Amino acid sequence: MLPAQIGTEGMKMTRTVTRLQGSLMILASGVMFSFGALTFRALVEADAWQYLFYRGLSAGLVAALMIVMVGRNPIRSVAEAGARQIVAGLVLGAMFTLFIVALSRVTAAFILLLQVTSPFFAALMGRIFLRESVSRDTVIAMLVATVGVGIMVGAGFGTGDALGILLALVLPMFLGGYTVLIRSSPIRDPGVPTIVGGFAVAVAAGAVSLAGPGLVLPLRDVAMGFIGGGVLVGAATPIFNYAHRFVPPADTALLLISEIVLAPLWLWIWPGEVPTTSTLVGGGVALAAVIWLTVRTTGPKGSLRLRRAVGLHAGAVPVDPGSVGR
Repeated sequence: MLPAQIGTEGMKMTRTVTRLQGSLMILASGVMFSFGALTFRALVEADAWQYLFYRGLSAGLVAALMIVMVGRNPIRSVAEAGARQIVAGLVLGAMFTLFIVALSRVTAAFILLLQVTSPFFAALMGRIFLRESVSRDTVIAMLVATVGVGIMVGAGFGTGDALGILLALVLPMFLGGYTVLIRSSPIRDPGVPTIVGGFAVAVAAGAVSLAGPGLVLPLRDVAMGFIGGGVLVGAATPIFNYAHRFVPPADTALLLISEIVLAPLWLWIWPGEVPTTSTLVGGGVALAAVIWLTVRTTGPKGSLRLRRAVGLHAGAVPVDPGSVGR
């Protein structure tokens, strides 16, 4: 870490990232999240709750370790984070759980179709709670991405039981609310929501598993849980939390469509789940909309009101090296 990035306990960050840099960091986080489907499909014996236990536990541990590595106490960071960040962590944990449980009850196509509505919920909540307008470019990209995801799932759309449908409907609403909570509230360590969400999921999923099959699993299943949680969530989510303070909520949710588009491609490469033509064409359309929006986001940095309220500790967050010295 560069010396210019390191501060004392009470020092605040004076550097920010541009909206384009934040968009690229969110896009990269979405790419990392897209590998989560591989870890779930690679399980040998674990059920959804057993997988969630190891995924949540490892995500919380890695996020806490990242805070320790920059010289702060993760317990103190959680205590100082504030109520909104605790709620954001619980919402994050709920999203982990909703996705996996819904996936076991309804088709992946159904969840993918509904997931593309998350930018609309984020835009609506951002307008209501943050009074942030939605740019014309964002509206265009959302509409094009909606068409693309509609093409992806149009040929294989299906449903499931009532509970699965309800969970899938709630998921994009939670994502919209999460983006607004993170963007609007002061925080010193972006890893705090991951710590709260990860350990909350581990407690809940552990209780369910212990009441049933238990937590003893083959080493491969435990490893998949730790990769899906510790590597893909524990490391990527703090970067995501930091970056999207400088990107409007609607853009943030739209950029995460990269996860939805890329996940079928990884499953095609391994374990060989061949996607349909509609999946490839629609995914290309949706991804093109996301890339177009990213290139277009070369405007000013995030909201001045929010930048003044952020109060991020130097050295406690990932900082784009290109922003140092400017």
